[in-house]
Amino acid sequence: MYDQQYPPVDPNNGAIAVTMRYHWLAFLIGLFQPYLGINGHRVKAGWGRTVIPMPPGQHHVHAHVPYLIPPRIGPADTVVPVYAGQVVEVEYRAPMIAWLGGTIGPPPQRFRGQAAAVALMTVPLAVLLCVVGLLGVFSLDSPTEREGTALPPQPSLPALPDLSSLAPPDLSPSGAATSAAAKPTLKSVPARTLVGPSWTASDKTYTMAISGVPFAFRTPPTWGCLPGKIDIEGAKAWVCIDEGNPFDASAPEPDRTKRLQFMLRPCPNSCGTADVLALDKDWFDKGAQIVNRGVGTSYVEVARNADGRYVLDMSHYITDAAGKKWQVAVGTYSRPETKSPVQKIVNDILTQAG
Repeated sequence: MYDQQYPPVDPNNGAIAVTMRYHWLAFLIGLFQPYLGINGHRVKAGWGRTVIPMPPGQHHVHAHVPYLIPPRIGPADTVVPVYAGQVVEVEYRAPMIAWLGGTIGPPPQRFRGQAAAVALMTVPLAVLLCVVGLLGVFSLDSPTEREGTALPPQPSLPALPDLSSLAPPDLSPSGAATSAAAKPTLKSVPARTLVGPSWTASDKTYTMAISGVPFAFRTPPTWGCLPGKIDIEGAKAWVCIDEGNPFDASAPEPDRTKRLQFMLRPCPNSCGTADVLALDKDWFDKGAQIVNRGVGTSYVEVARNADGRYVLDMSHYITDAAGKKWQVAVGTYSRPETKSPVQKIVNDILTQAG
């Protein structure tokens, strides 16, 4: 662990001080250098406190630990407001169980999965101690044949519990135990194509399984998603960007010209034709050339807009497992010459959303 030093904070700017920690029981995580990204830029950081000068404003901070299996442990995101001359303290704590998210925010934070990790370590140890203790008792008081003496019947011991079928609990962001089924998974269904290519078996991808989204989808392995804000009642939004490649120090800088945002909005009334037309009108830009692709799916594609960007927006309607109808609205852009990845993401959302 170390404290990376930076020049004194400029009074016209501010700084974010990020302290990254792992629990001593999860000491193996400490063998891997954590990843810290701010506004999509990778920041040189390690375990301990790192101070990063930043201009005033809202800044997105992302952290996780590159690992083997899974490739990322403890992803966590937050938005940090920075004011001139101010150093904002932020603490990130890696989880104690690999498949949980980390915690990040004002210190002190907590280690997610601590109770479950201690239980998983304690139960086998307790069983082992019981077995050793029982064997010791039998070895000290083992009955031997005594001449002319009948041995009394020995009581049978209760069978030890079978712990092989026990699975560690999955913890929700609030810390409560939840079913593993609550996390969306990829469906084995034929690919649907809006425009451009779709993911192939040879593509390296990362599966986004976001709590609150009824479907999973794939992105390039260096991408990350975080919750966004949208002023629509009942709607939920997320923003996805390229966070760079934390596994290869020689890799080029992330392509910050790519961005994807998507929204889940409850469909009003019966989600009839009039409702769909009204929601689509809200999502697409005024005057856009909307292309309809069957019932409940439409999109707008711009080869190069006034900012020189390729744009692909989609509106798609789904019914979740509870029978509730939603609009899945997607907006993305990139450079025209690097549009393939964003096309693949949109096509995968269309395929997996159903």
